[in-house]
Amino acid sequence: MESAISRQWYQLYENNPKIQAFAVAKGEEIVWQTENWNLLEDIKQIVAAPKDAAGNISAFGVKYKRVTSTQDTYIGSTSNKGHLLIVRINEKGWAIAWAESTAVPELALIDLTKTAIHLSNDVR
Repeated sequence: MESAISRQWYQLYENNPKIQAFAVAKGEEIVWQTENWNLLEDIKQIVAAPKDAAGNISAFGVKYKRVTSTQDTYIGSTSNKGHLLIVRINEKGWAIAWAESTAVPELALIDLTKTAIHLSNDVR
């Protein structure tokens, strides 16, 4: 599974280099994350954010304000520290990414959604 996730991360970054960090969660457990990010302490609130339509969410020491969300997606932004993106992979998995502040979060969410679709058979 790890190599499948790694491949998807490299492809995601190649398609959108403004996405600078990436993680995959299964339930409330991080199963893979880039070395420049640590979501272990924040994962419970991160995976609950889409369902709860959380107004604010913290990840890796940064507080993000909800821009938009559905049951399966979440975009949170700060004025100068980028965007937190969350997309459901399947009933148990989540793809989580951080995009720099100059990224268009809605477009980055599309890229992350494509990655989640590719991972749907690998995260069970």
